[in-house]
Amino acid sequence: MLVLGLNGSFSTPHDEFLPGLQLGTFFHDGTACLLDDGEVVIAIEEERLTRVKHTNMFPLAATGHCLQEAGVSLGDIDRIGYFWNEEHLDNGLGIYHMRYPGMPLRSAREMIVTRLSEAFSHTVDPERIDFWSHHEAHAASTFYQSGFPSALVVVMDGNGESHSTSVYRADESGLDLLRTYPESKSLGYYYLRATEALGYRLFDEFKVMGLAPYGDPTRYRELLCSLTVLGPDGEYDLDVDGLQTALLSTGFAPRRSGSPFTTEHKDLAASVQAHLEQIVFHVLEYWREEVGLPNLCIAGGVAHNSTVNGLILKSKLFDGFFVHPASHDAGAALGAAILTDRKFGTKQRPQPKSLSHVFWGLDIGDPQARTAELAAWSDFITWETSDDVHEHAAELLAQGAVIGWATGRSEFGPRALGHRSILADPRPAENKDRVNKLVKKREGYRPFAPAVLEERARDYFEIPDVDCPLDFMACTVPVKESHRDQLGAITHIDGTARVQVVRKKSNEAFWRLIERFGEKTGTPILLNTSFNNYAEPIVENIGDCLASFLTTGLDRLIVDDKVISRKPLDKTRLLTMHPRLPTLVEMAEFVQDVPDAGRETQHLIRRRDLHSLSSKLSHDAYRWISSGGTDRPEVPGSRAAALAEEVWRLWQGRFIELHP
Repeated sequence: MLVLGLNGSFSTPHDEFLPGLQLGTFFHDGTACLLDDGEVVIAIEEERLTRVKHTNMFPLAATGHCLQEAGVSLGDIDRIGYFWNEEHLDNGLGIYHMRYPGMPLRSAREMIVTRLSEAFSHTVDPERIDFWSHHEAHAASTFYQSGFPSALVVVMDGNGESHSTSVYRADESGLDLLRTYPESKSLGYYYLRATEALGYRLFDEFKVMGLAPYGDPTRYRELLCSLTVLGPDGEYDLDVDGLQTALLSTGFAPRRSGSPFTTEHKDLAASVQAHLEQIVFHVLEYWREEVGLPNLCIAGGVAHNSTVNGLILKSKLFDGFFVHPASHDAGAALGAAILTDRKFGTKQRPQPKSLSHVFWGLDIGDPQARTAELAAWSDFITWETSDDVHEHAAELLAQGAVIGWATGRSEFGPRALGHRSILADPRPAENKDRVNKLVKKREGYRPFAPAVLEERARDYFEIPDVDCPLDFMACTVPVKESHRDQLGAITHIDGTARVQVVRKKSNEAFWRLIERFGEKTGTPILLNTSFNNYAEPIVENIGDCLASFLTTGLDRLIVDDKVISRKPLDKTRLLTMHPRLPTLVEMAEFVQDVPDAGRETQHLIRRRDLHSLSSKLSHDAYRWISSGGTDRPEVPGSRAAALAEEVWRLWQGRFIELHP
């Protein structure tokens, strides 16, 4: 039985069902996955293909790759699982229709049929679409891939249909909903309000978590407690929307994006993180005693708070603990597919084994295609084929290089786990600053994760005796004090690290690389972070790898057995490339009054994504991009040099793509 799981709104890049709909207003992290008799064939987020972070678009590109990977057509799909309650969706669409009369009144089922039929030339039977509540989909994703025969399942996020936390008892008979907590008590939105006060936005909550250890958690404790009442039986009241007003009443100065962090900013991060932990444990401790089950599975956006997860692990409140590696909304597409498969499958599905890997994305490509792509970029790179790429890469890393590493199928979820990774030596503390500044181009306080051989993990990290897979960077654990100075690049200021345990049986290529590095240095650990820059999702294919390599401070790029180096950059050579506007990027030409200069024609390029960034364009850049690279100033020349600098900046910010 083939089941397609979907998450996303009903917009496409060229047909927004509600023009101007902001990302996060109506879904996010669009995803498609395909199950064949309960086994994952492929799961991939739309952002990896469209290069729009956290996109809320309907996952047409991801669906196309699911069908291609399985070698099937849309007509071969038996059922489709969608990650939201149908009645709630239809009510929401009706409300939008009343508020925006130009929007056609169509049901969610009709919208899904329309989008799929238009894209894949096959009319989907609407009766084969199954809708699931959002939290039930999250719960299914984590429980049915935990390997536990039974568990307490807790979903915490911003909100599902009308609630922000749901608690389930789960066993072989299914998911039994025990309690929901309303959206008004949302821990996800509570943390977001603090995130906004610190100059960040939706999806930046992990940055606040990383900042928290730099502050004093007691400074705002009394204020935050005044917004909260912890009641009996795991209940609580929380004034989510009152947080920002309460902060302002104390004289708190909100941070503006890009400005320095003051002591009060760091203290707020520390205080809200500690307060979140207090409420989470209040809920978990009650339900652990009430239900009596020894295992816990969690999902939802709050489940990506690895500091909270580390404390749950350390507490030993549960004998078994599983955090789904795609606990954000992408994982709900998988959960919807699992629920559909279990309901309609023609044969009884056994209790799944514990999840061993999430390498469910696209392969990096066949050797001939890779070589052709490298050859097309020969003005900018050189490469060689390595007979022993693990030895070659380990030697580069031991010598201090920072490398981009891409091999096999990409990871599902927000963590790079050794198939699309940036890697460095974890020992020198300066490597943290170097990767943050030159490669990732992000705040210097942000921590990096260590990837360690399974056989040596307990030598370096304090790992509690709990049945919890640490393969997916889900939990922070203490670095053993005797090794903290030795592991300066991955040890956070509080002495912890978000560890990834690498197993030979499930991640052999990455395991071998770490083993070789350990043989050379005596430290079987690598600094591992996602292969991307600040403006893009994690890389998916070799073209993405090259763009990220050429526009960051990476020393080498290794794609399977190809070791790639950068030639000295002559930026005017960029003008020989063919520019293309990425998905959701547009240019505009307009006339504007300029003081003392009259009316002038101006040009702008804008990204219609989460941050809605824009940049002015010179007349030369506008003409060059509009012409696909054919209309350009004479090279060499001062105008050409200026245009080349502008193109370089636009490419770094992913306002444009460049193709040979």
